[in-house]
Formats: sequence, C-alpha cells, structure tokens
Amino acid sequence: MRFILIVILAAIVLGLGILGLNGLLSYWNNDFIDGGAFPNAWTGPDSWSEWRDIVIVLSGLFFVLAGILSVVLVAALIFLVILVRKVVKDNAAPAIDSLRASLDNLKGTTEFAGETVVSPIIRVYSVVKGVRTGVSAVTGLPSFVKKRARGKK
Repeated sequence: MRFILIVILAAIVLGLGILGLNGLLSYWNNDFIDGGAFPNAWTGPDSWSEWRDIVIVLSGLFFVLAGILSVVLVAALIFLVILVRKVVKDNAAPAIDSLRASLDNLKGTTEFAGETVVSPIIRVYSVVKGVRTGVSAVTGLPSFVKKRARGKK
C-alpha cells in the first residue's frame, strides 16, 4: 500500500515538474513540449464557444479532483474498517472471554449455594411438615380445627 502511494505521488510530482519546466522554458520561447504549456501572448476568450471550452476543461479538472478525493476517502474508510476490526479482535474478544468466565463462575457459585444451603433447608422443612402431618393424623387435629372453624361462624 505504501509503495503504491509513493509511486502515485512521484508521478504527480514528476508531472508538475515537467509542466513547471515547460512554463519556464516557454518564457524564453524554448518549448520543452511541442506547442508549450503557456503561450507568449494569451488573450481572453472572444466567443461563447471559447468560454464553453474553458468551462468544460475546468469541469473536467474538478471531476478528476473529486474522483481522486473519493478514492482517497474510500482508502481511508477501508483502513479505518481494518483498524476497527483489529481493535475488536485484540481488545473486545479477551474482554468477552473474561466476562464469559465470570458468568460461568457466578453460575457455579449459585449452583453450589443451591446445593449446600437451600437443599438442606428444604429437606428439613419437608421432614418438619411430614412430622406435623403425621402427628395431626394420629391426634385427630384436623377434626379439632374443623370444629373450631364451625364455632367461629
């Protein structure tokens, strides 16, 4: 990429150098390029067709400049996309892996807490409820509760 940029810049500098040398030589009537880039006596355009030709040439120059600028902008955009992908690959991927490891650790912690704290409490409550149910079945406590509930009405 750098080599191509150097070649393009060298071609532009060389072209501008040839035009400048031709302009200097045409000042003394020695044309480096046939016809010379700058005639000795240039006068303004006399007709509308000459104005039209000048406008067409200037429009062409502006279109060439816009094309060069758009190519440079597209190259900059491609470079930016490559840079963003590299940053995401180098920085975001490890952060996501670290987050995933933290979530796995949290999941393991909740499973451990569920197995070691909540399960024994549930077992104890189940035993207590079973004992209550057994005691109430043996002592007839439900019939006593029913009589008591009827008496309140």
